[in-house]
Amino acid sequence: MKKIHVILILFLFLFVVGCSGGSFRVEVVEGTVTLDGIPLEGATLTFIPSDSNIGKSAYARTDMQGTFKLTAVQGGTSGAGTMVGHYRVAISKDVPSREPTAKEITDQERGISPDIPILHIIPEKYNDAQTSGLTAEVVKGKNIFNFDLKSNNQ
Repeated sequence: MKKIHVILILFLFLFVVGCSGGSFRVEVVEGTVTLDGIPLEGATLTFIPSDSNIGKSAYARTDMQGTFKLTAVQGGTSGAGTMVGHYRVAISKDVPSREPTAKEITDQERGISPDIPILHIIPEKYNDAQTSGLTAEVVKGKNIFNFDLKSNNQ
């Protein structure tokens, strides 16, 4: 009888451990993005771990005041943050260079992507975490990062 109890307890332990995989502790990450000192609305931020074994990629989008709250890509709760670690950061804001034509709108509704050129609002170097020069060290607790980007004219 004792042997059955031990086996059941062991099975229960393995079941609980096996089903809990994938959860990770995240830290709050928020801040602002400005371009030449002006809040940048609608920018997309991507945090990419510098060490692929530490951290989780995360993303955010800025609001009208240029503020953001980061969300871990895999299993993250919206706005909750990401794991402790060192990150390279990419920031982009792209818009269509023109309004779509009536035909292009119809094509979009059919699932066909129109070929409208993209206009980069901020310098392209910021679009890539390898070239942006932007980094962030996420630590335990609340993390605030403010990124003041410079246009090509500055």
